[in-house]
Amino acid sequence: MKMAGRLVQAIGLIALVTGFTQMVSPGTILAQVGGDANPAARHFFGIVGMFMMLFGGATAHAVHTSNAPVLALSMLQKLGAAAAVTLGILNSIFGSIAWVVAAFDFATAMLTFVYWRNVNARS
Repeated sequence: MKMAGRLVQAIGLIALVTGFTQMVSPGTILAQVGGDANPAARHFFGIVGMFMMLFGGATAHAVHTSNAPVLALSMLQKLGAAAAVTLGILNSIFGSIAWVVAAFDFATAMLTFVYWRNVNARS
């Protein structure tokens, strides 16, 4: 597996772990990104964590199996996450520290796109 594949797989595993953490302890993560940890916010943030965990696992597996469609969906999920976090910042839902999260999601979407393009070209 080439370096880009290893990076995308690592990103998937990081999303799996951070998504699980967000799912089981959404209030803690909300506090770290400057969000309000009211019951509704914790509930929905936990649901987002569940989907992060699932997409992270799918991404890591897709690299292992060279599954281009799943990689494309993972890239779109990362773009959507970057847009959602950006909107959350602009609407004062998250603090400015969340720019790091938005930037990371955007950068990982671009890396996943490059890797997906290479996998797709080999198919």
